[in-house]
This record gives sequence, structure tokens and C-alpha cells, in this order.
Amino acid sequence: MLRIEGREATELTATELSDEALSEDDLREWVIRNTAEILGDDLLVIGREVGVAGLGDGIDVLAIDRAGNIVVIELKRGVLRGSVDFQALKYVSYVSRWSYDDIKQQFEMFLQSTWGSDLHGEDASFAETLEEFCDDDYELNDTQRIFLVGNQIRERIGSVVLWLREQGIDASIVQFSLLKDDAAGLFLDAKTLVPTSDLAKFETGDTPSDKPWKVDGKRWHLEERTNEDTAVLVQQLVDSLSEIDELDGPSWTQKIYIAFRVEGTNRVLLRTRAQSVQIDIRDFSIDDEEALVQEVADLIGDRELVSLDTEFQGNRSQLQIKCVPSETVDYQSVVDYTEELLFKNQ
Repeated sequence: MLRIEGREATELTATELSDEALSEDDLREWVIRNTAEILGDDLLVIGREVGVAGLGDGIDVLAIDRAGNIVVIELKRGVLRGSVDFQALKYVSYVSRWSYDDIKQQFEMFLQSTWGSDLHGEDASFAETLEEFCDDDYELNDTQRIFLVGNQIRERIGSVVLWLREQGIDASIVQFSLLKDDAAGLFLDAKTLVPTSDLAKFETGDTPSDKPWKVDGKRWHLEERTNEDTAVLVQQLVDSLSEIDELDGPSWTQKIYIAFRVEGTNRVLLRTRAQSVQIDIRDFSIDDEEALVQEVADLIGDRELVSLDTEFQGNRSQLQIKCVPSETVDYQSVVDYTEELLFKNQ
């Protein structure tokens, strides 16, 4: 890397924090004041070395993003290694339970420090600061994110972060480099390794290109697995099922189906095919088997497209409904029936 002044170019050489009498505390201050430049994400910092009850250590930097999500930032002045990934997960599980009042209290404690008052002003209001910073439709602590920041990254850490992302956890790795010139000026360069094209060196076994449904599952199901008309039906069903509060989903990252879950268990699957989509509904109570099948058959107009298995995987119930693009079938009524079937007794 070169430093350019006019027509003069001066080569920058790599150095280490320790070689420049700098510490992890210095790195922490740079991140606190320059989240957008270093992490690539503009964040509202609400804590520095935040104590975690029962764990005996603290979160390096705690912040909120513009969507209202809590962001845990872990820093290492040297190599990201050891248990830094597990450490970050412990912190995330801790703050995931925080209420509005908990986060407000943390913000107000941060204001009492020099760092907090310098960033926000000692008289800052949490509510006003949040409203000014976050997007209009923000949801406070709806989910959590992780940034791991280090000078070098062990392969194991990269592999873990890739796996976390495949499970839907927003985790990122940022690698920084410290550079200097002959005039003893210092320069910080930072780049995001995960998620970017630089993640290949962390992959083990099958790469994402071998499993395109894990890279972009939505595209896989709507463009590769289905034809144009079926894709419209799949999206309609996904949108309607997403309105059911008790269901978590959709999860697009499976090869042959889209999943909606309750407490981690698959309860509704959309099995995509070129000319149809099959709805699998699982784990519900049955009073009259034949009546249930006939009710669904009446909704879609064809008894042959409905099947019921009361001994699925041993003692589980499963209703399968084959759906084909049709202007005469009201598939919203099928989704409404699904909701009633799964949750009518709750």
C-alpha cells in the first residue's frame, strides 16, 4: 500500500499494535469512534467492556444497528483464535433477553463514562437518541449480531462463523492491518472477510457453490426448483404462512423444501417441484380422520391431492396437500385451515 502526497508515493509497511506500544484498548477506542469505517456498518455504541453477570468478563463493545438489533463486538489485537467464537455466543445469548428497560439502563450507564458522554453528550435521552439513529420501522433487540475483529484469523474461527451464518445468525469477521510510513505515521486498514468473496479459505468440505440452496435458498426454490407459475404460488403460500404468529420462518436453506418451525421443530413444509408444491402439515390432533381429509379436499377440489398419515415417524400425524397453480382454488383458505389445524387448541 502507498501513501500519496501530490506526485510523491511513500510505501507503507505492516506493523503490529504491540510494536507501536499500542494495546487492545486503543483498538477498542478506534472501533467505538469509527464503526462505519472499520466494521462497514454505522452503529450506535451503548457500551464499552460491558460486564456480563456470572461470566466474570465483559463485552468489548456493545452497540445497536439501524434496524434496532443488538450488536456484540469482540476484539483481539492479534489472532482471532481460541474460544472467541464461543465467548461471543455467550454474550449474545445474554443480551438477547434484554428488555427495553435493560438496554436503556445500559445506555445511561455508558453516558456516565467519558467515552459515552463524548459520543452522545452527558444529557442525551435514550428514547430520542434511538429514534434519531434507527430506521422508522426498527424493532429493538428483535435479533442480535456478532462482529469478530482481529489482525489474523484462525481457520477454525472462520469455519464456525460460516456455519453460524448458514443457521441464520448474523456473524461477521473483520480483519484489520496496521501500517506505517517513514514519517512514523500510522494507518489502519480493515476489510470484511465473512461475508465476502474472501471466505473461501475458511470453507471445509462442500463449498457453497456445491449447495446453492444454502447460498441463496429463495432463488433456488423460486427460480431453479419451480416454473414461473409455481413460483408465484410458492411465494403466495410463504407470504400467507409468514403471517401466522406461532410459526417461525420461512427457512429457505433446505434442498427440497421450505420450512416453518415451532420451537425448532418442522411443523409446515413446502416441498417445491417444477409444476406443484406440496404442503406437509405435522403434529396436530385428529378427531375424525375421514372428515379432516374431506374438508381439505373440498377446499382444493380434488380428493386425490390429499393424504393423511397418522403414524408418520412412529406416532406423528402428517397431512399432505398437493397444490398446483389454479385460478379457481383459494389457497389462502388452505393456509387458514393450516393455522386452525395446528393451533386451534392452544
